[in-house]
Amino acid sequence: MASADIYLALITLGPVIIIYFLSVNGAMMFLSLCLGYVLYAFDSHNAMSVAQSLNVHHLSTHLKPSDILINLILLLGPAAITLVTQIHSMHGSKKLLNLLPAIFCGLFVALLIVPALPVSLAESIAKTAYWGKLVHYQAEIVGFGAAVAILFFFMGFNHSNAKKHAHKTSA
Repeated sequence: MASADIYLALITLGPVIIIYFLSVNGAMMFLSLCLGYVLYAFDSHNAMSVAQSLNVHHLSTHLKPSDILINLILLLGPAAITLVTQIHSMHGSKKLLNLLPAIFCGLFVALLIVPALPVSLAESIAKTAYWGKLVHYQAEIVGFGAAVAILFFFMGFNHSNAKKHAHKTSA
């Protein structure tokens, strides 16, 4: 049971640490995770059909993706792309403020990933008290996380437009 708590802690805190130390925009990461969930919810069946048809036609004899791998790629693919393209996008005092959307990202990643894990691991994590609390507050996590991400996104978007406008008028 203690190892399940450790796995849940790693799944939850890993994204927070990565976002903070790589100075990645947490709001963009949260919105990318939302996109990943939409892809998973609407396209996982299609992606699995494509993977199965590749296996039937022997086009991928060495690489036979499992349903779990396909689901994880759909869930985390957009966030991985955002992570790579947004490294060092947060500077100065914004980096500390960025911890708020980063925390929501970590919580949201746990909510997304645990059900997609292999059954034995997902069940052991689901038996922990922390998972029960996380699931109990999932609506609040997603709702407040989305509100924070959108607020941070628009605050940054308006600020960058103001900088561009200031450069144009001073030239």
